Order: sequence, then structure tokens, then C-alpha cells
Amino acid sequence: MLHGYRKKSLSTSGALAAFSVGFGTLRNDWSVFGVVLLVFYFTGSKLTKYKAERKKQLEEEYLECGQRTASQVYSNALIGTILSVIHQYYYGDGNLSGSCLLSDQGSRFIFYMYLGIYATCNGDTWASELGILNEGWPILITTFKKVPPGTNGGISPLGLLASILGGLLIGISATISLILTNSCQGHPEIILIASVAGLIGSLIDSLLGATVQITKYNEKLHKVARHDDKDSKVVSGYDLLNNNQINMISSLITGLLTAFVCELIY
Repeated sequence: MLHGYRKKSLSTSGALAAFSVGFGTLRNDWSVFGVVLLVFYFTGSKLTKYKAERKKQLEEEYLECGQRTASQVYSNALIGTILSVIHQYYYGDGNLSGSCLLSDQGSRFIFYMYLGIYATCNGDTWASELGILNEGWPILITTFKKVPPGTNGGISPLGLLASILGGLLIGISATISLILTNSCQGHPEIILIASVAGLIGSLIDSLLGATVQITKYNEKLHKVARHDDKDSKVVSGYDLLNNNQINMISSLITGLLTAFVCELIY
């Protein structure tokens, strides 16, 4: 919390929200839950600062280092925190039969849902922070027409690759954590699952962004605008949901898909 506040990656409300998220998640006996959360937070914070000057030129309301609010923190981490608390209550280290948290069906379902949620959050964060730097304008996922960088629902080769890599890192971190705690051996599929979830989650987020979230472009400043003015025009979407709501919905959908598909396969 203090690290994020000092580095300006969190606002005051965001720092308080991050404290509650961290407290709820890190209390889980299985360290993999905390590891995944910390990897998401630290990598996302670093990428927000990457090429900051160029991002400032492309987005009208770009904030230095991110300065995420409580709403932004909870939209990404609230569901994951709830899952971690539920898992701890039912499957804490002393309550789980067997040495691996994947040995019990309920524990396994919660873990894969948690994995899918953070793979989505990390993949979407990486896609947003790196995809905006793609050479050339992205295309809108619904029409495949070129749109300004920063447009909700815009996809690019760099952004898609970044979403896979963001999920990949979550999968690698989770796998290493499970191996080091000697709780689960021989589950390399976690890395593939998280990589795919990162991509799918980012695409779901983009589809929602292109349809139920409005994007406006300031033609005078040549930047994506977040408010009404005479120089802005609608590029895509309808003003039904905001970015935080879409982040939560897309991560929840992907988390549930990940858990159900993994149950069917494994």
C-alpha cells in the first residue's frame, strides 16, 4: 500500500483499497494466491510508467504513474480477494485433504477461477499499457476499422501479444509458487491455461469496450477524450458501462469460463 502511494501508482483511496485487498488475500495459507496478486500489482505498476510521455500524448486524461483509485483497485481485485477468503475458510492448509490444493474439486475450481481472473486482469493491463504503443493505429474488434490509439475495443498485434504474455507470467508465477511450497508438482498446464485466459479475457474486455463503453476523440488535441467538449466526437460504443465495470465483468466471465473448462478437461 505505502509502496504504491509513494510511487503514485495508487491514489489515497486506491492505497486504502489495496491494503484491504492485500490483507484479505495474503491471509490465505496457500502462498500462490498472494504471489499472483503481487505479480499483477508490481508488473502493472511498472508498465503504467513505461513510455509515459508518449502515452500522455495519446490520452487526454492520462495520469502520471496511474494513480489508481479504490474503484479501479476493486474492479480488478475484489472478486479475487473474495475467492481467496472463501478458499481459506474451506480449504486452509489444515483443512484440505491431500498435499495439493488441486486435489479437491472445490479447491481446484476456486483456484482456476482465481487464476483466470488475474490472468485476465494482467493480460488486459499489459495489452492496454503496451498495445497503445503499437506502430500504426489499432482496429476496432467489432468492425475491424482503424481507430485512434487508446480507443476502447481497439486491438493490435502488440496488444494481443502483450495479453498472452501477461497471462503467461501469471501462470509461471503460480506454477513456481506451487512447486516451491511442495504442494503441487507436475502441473505445467497451469501456464498454458493462464496464457489462454489472458488472451480470451482481453478479447472479452475489448468486445465490451467497443459496444457498451463510449469512446470519444478530441480532433483538436488528437487524443482520446474522456469528457464532452466541442472538439470531441464519438468513435465507438454506447455510454452504458465505465471502464471499471467492464474490467470486473470481463474478469468474472473469464474466471468462470476458466474454472468450468478446466473441470471438464481435468
